[in-house]
Amino acid sequence: MEGTHQDRSVTAVFAAVHFLVDLACIFLLTAFLLRMVENRAVWMACVLVYNFCAFACQLPVGALGDRRGNPFSLAAAGCLLIAIAYGMTSFGTGFLPEKLLLRVWPLFICTAAGLGNSCFHVGGGIEVLRRSREAAALPGVFVATGAFGVWLGPVLARKELARNLGIFAGILIMASCAVLLMCLRRRASGDTLERKPEAGDILGAAALCLIVTVLIRSYAGTVMGYGWKAGMLSFLFTAGIVFGKMAGGFFGDRFGWMKTACVSLAGAALLFALAETSPVCGIAAVLLFNMTMPLTLSALALLYKDAVGLAFGMLTLALFLGTLPSMMSAAGWIPAGSFTLLPALSLLSAALMALGLSLFSRRRGDGA
Repeated sequence: MEGTHQDRSVTAVFAAVHFLVDLACIFLLTAFLLRMVENRAVWMACVLVYNFCAFACQLPVGALGDRRGNPFSLAAAGCLLIAIAYGMTSFGTGFLPEKLLLRVWPLFICTAAGLGNSCFHVGGGIEVLRRSREAAALPGVFVATGAFGVWLGPVLARKELARNLGIFAGILIMASCAVLLMCLRRRASGDTLERKPEAGDILGAAALCLIVTVLIRSYAGTVMGYGWKAGMLSFLFTAGIVFGKMAGGFFGDRFGWMKTACVSLAGAALLFALAETSPVCGIAAVLLFNMTMPLTLSALALLYKDAVGLAFGMLTLALFLGTLPSMMSAAGWIPAGSFTLLPALSLLSAALMALGLSLFSRRRGDGA
């Protein structure tokens, strides 16, 4: 793995906190807000507001992070915002009028939690990308762990003991993470590899290909509704996502980003065709499909070396846009997507990745 011992240690801390941040946010939504809201329409509004703040808002937050140049503080502020969201949940249930509590207050809680999630991801993303030394392994480790938190949140939300201790635990854990990151800032300051802006025009076509690839990946994640995804198989499916993101960075650095992207997506297309009746094929397919995540992130960050936070935000905006069809389907506005689209989506992603990385390599080869 590229980077110094300190680079790897900082990445490990951010990856661990990433798991806790996503766990805290999803647990908050499913354990408390789902039970607090008045009806399905309010719940759908909560999900939309949270997703917008957590993903789309990473674009302006990323631009702010580039200007302020203090990613540890930004990530720590995100953890504190999530702790505040937990506090708002406790405050609301004890003091607010019923109509305000059931209809409006959950939206404010989702805003705080979503913005906290956004600030943490941008702060952590900027710091890890700056330490990656133009390799994809460290970013892959950082982005992978959140999927375990997203899976575990609803599981814990079904446990009465977890719900009883959830408010106190959420505040304590998120506040502790904020303190940890600020302590890490003091110990790790001064060793970040500075990236200088590259000369020449940014290849918009390369960036567009990479961004659209992430949008497709996000949409594909919403249509993987296989009937066998339950219990242990659901956990293994999530593990495939996590280890796919991790492996993509390592394999990309070892065998080349272009080869890794094309081979993994072609393999995913084949396995997705068999995944409806074969959990093994489905888990293997989702592992291969997610191997391109650190490659798109690292490549776009290198295209925007002077604006790493902005690059991170562009990709998470694509993640948000990719979830909109599923939201519209849940509201009954459009037909639901199907996992039968996944082989075609994988091949389309392979073509876009090949074009995007080809343009990226040409730009790097020209010395831009």
